[in-house]
Amino acid sequence: MHLFDATMEKTSDKYELIENLLDMTQSEYYVYKVLDYTSRYNYSNSYYYSPSNLVGKYEKYPAYGDFPEAYCLRSYGKWWKKSEGYQWNYSLQDFDPLGAEDYITLEFDGAVVPRDICIYEIYNPGAVVRIWGKLSSKSELQWILLWEGLPQSTPHHSRIFHPQIKLINRLINVVRLEFNQSHLEYHCSIDAVLLGGYQPKSNLLFNIMQKDLVDHFQIDNAAIEYSGPEENCTEGDCGDSISCLPYEVIIHIFQYLDLKSLSRCAQVNKRWNEASADSFLYQNLSLKFYWYLVNCDTLQYFMKKCKTLKKLDLSWCGNDIDGFDQQLAIYLGANSNSLTHLSLGNCKYINYEIMMELSCCRELVDLRLKNTNSCFDHRYPSLHFLNKLVALDLTASDIQDDDLINILKANPHLKHVIIDLCENLSRLDQVVETLVDHNREITTWSSWKTLSLTADGVRRFGQCPTIRELDLGWCMISKDPGNCLSFIAEGCPQLKRLILSEWRGLNDHLLLPVVRSCKELTQLDFMGIKNISGDICEKALLLLPKLRLLDISFCDSIRHDEVDIWRQQYPHITIQRSCEYVANDYLN
Repeated sequence: MHLFDATMEKTSDKYELIENLLDMTQSEYYVYKVLDYTSRYNYSNSYYYSPSNLVGKYEKYPAYGDFPEAYCLRSYGKWWKKSEGYQWNYSLQDFDPLGAEDYITLEFDGAVVPRDICIYEIYNPGAVVRIWGKLSSKSELQWILLWEGLPQSTPHHSRIFHPQIKLINRLINVVRLEFNQSHLEYHCSIDAVLLGGYQPKSNLLFNIMQKDLVDHFQIDNAAIEYSGPEENCTEGDCGDSISCLPYEVIIHIFQYLDLKSLSRCAQVNKRWNEASADSFLYQNLSLKFYWYLVNCDTLQYFMKKCKTLKKLDLSWCGNDIDGFDQQLAIYLGANSNSLTHLSLGNCKYINYEIMMELSCCRELVDLRLKNTNSCFDHRYPSLHFLNKLVALDLTASDIQDDDLINILKANPHLKHVIIDLCENLSRLDQVVETLVDHNREITTWSSWKTLSLTADGVRRFGQCPTIRELDLGWCMISKDPGNCLSFIAEGCPQLKRLILSEWRGLNDHLLLPVVRSCKELTQLDFMGIKNISGDICEKALLLLPKLRLLDISFCDSIRHDEVDIWRQQYPHITIQRSCEYVANDYLN
C-alpha cells in the first residue's frame, strides 16, 4: 500500500464535491511554465525535444511519431540500468514500487479544483505512473497524490491519457508527473498537458480556498517523523514474542524493514523503540521515494540515529523548503568521516556551505550531483580534495574544465565518469588526456551531448584498455572524425557499449575497425549517421556475437525492408528504428 492510501481512503467519502455546493465555473488550462525536470534530450539552447515544448496547447496530436516539437525523455527500456556506472538504490528496503525514474513539474496559468488532467502522449505512451498536485503559493509538504498506477503497455498510437484522479476540494495550479519508462521500446514524447476543474466565481471565495479554509487536508508525516512510543506501553505489555528475543536478533530482523515500518515499530513498546533507534539500521538512507515528506525536521530526526552513516540519497528532496540547505550542510558535517556514497540529484539548493562540507567527506567513493547546476561556482570549495572517488556523475552540472581536470588527477581509482550535458566544458581533449594519464582503471565514460571533443580526444581513449562503456553521442556533429575509431578498436578490447549517435561524418569504412575488433560489444548506437549503409549493419549483426542492441534510427540510407529481414534473422537483437515518416530535416 502506498503511503498515501490510508489518507486517500478516508478523504474519498468525506467531502461533498465543492462545485455542487458553491457558485463555481468550469475552467481549463494548458501549461504556462515548466518549473523543474529530471530528464531532457535537448541542448540548453535548443527547443528540439525540450521540456519547454509542453508550454501551451498541443501542436502535433493526434499525429504519432518522433516530433522535435514535443518533450522527449532521454532514457527508455532497461539498457541504461545495464551500465556499470548506473546508480542502484542505496537502501533495498526503501524503493519505489512503481519504479519512478524521472519527473517534470508544470505550472498552469490559473488555479482550479482539479477534476481532469489530460496528458497528450504522441510517442511510445504509457510511462506516467504518478500525478501530483499543489498550489504554488503554499509551502512545505503540500503535495497531494492525485493518481498513481503501474506503467502501461499500449499500442503504438497517440492518445490522451485521462486517468480518474482523486476527488479533492482544494485549488491547485502545479502538477508533477512521474515516469517509469523502463518497459518502453524507445523514447517517449508528450505534446501537452491540460488541467481542468472548477474555480470560484467570487474573489472572496477564491481567497478563502487559497487559505484552505474550505477543505482541510493534512498529509500524514508519520512515515518519516517519529512521535515516540505509546506512554503506557512498556516491555512485554503488547504480548509480542519479538521482545523476548536477544537484542542482536531483533536488530537482524529490523534491518529488512523500510523507514516507514521502522517508524511504526518505534511506537510499539520500549524494547521495540530501543531497537528501531539503533544506528546500525541507519547506515544506508535512501529518502528519494519519500521526497514529498522530507523536510528540515527529517534531517534532524535522522541525525540523532545516524552515527555511522555510509550511504545517503537525497535526490528530489528539499527543493523549495526554507532552511533545508543549512540543515543539510550540518548533516553532512556530522557524517563527513563515515559517508561513502552521496546522491543529490536535482537538489537545486546546493551552495557554498554544502560544498564546503562535501569537500570534507574524504571517504566518498560514489558521488552523484546530477542536475545540480549551481555546484561549481569558482568561489566554492573544489571537489579535488576528495581522493577516493570511484564513481562520479555530474550530468547537466556547470562543471568546468579545470575543476574536472583537478578531480581526475586527485582520484586515480575513478572507474565511472558521467558528464552528459555538461555544456561548460570547452577543453574536453585536455580532460581526456588527463584521464588517460591519471585514471588507469576507467571503465565507464559518458560525455553525451558535450561539444568540445575532437577526433584527437577520441583517439586517446584507445589508450584506455580497461574501458567497457563509451558514450560519445552527439559529440561530433559537425567535425571530421577521421580514423579515430580505429584507435578505439585497437586499444579497447573490452568495449561493451559504444554510443556514436549523430556522428554525421562517419561511413562504413570508418566504422569497420570497430565491428571487426570489438567482439565484446553488446550495445551499438548509430542513430542519425546518414552516410552508413546496410552493409556495415549486416557486418555488425554477423560479426558481433554478443550484440543485443543496434540503434539505426534516422539512418537515411538503410531501407525498411532490410531492417525487417534483420529482425527475422536476429530475433535476439533489438534493432531500433524510430518513426521516420517524421521529417528528418529536424535533425539537420
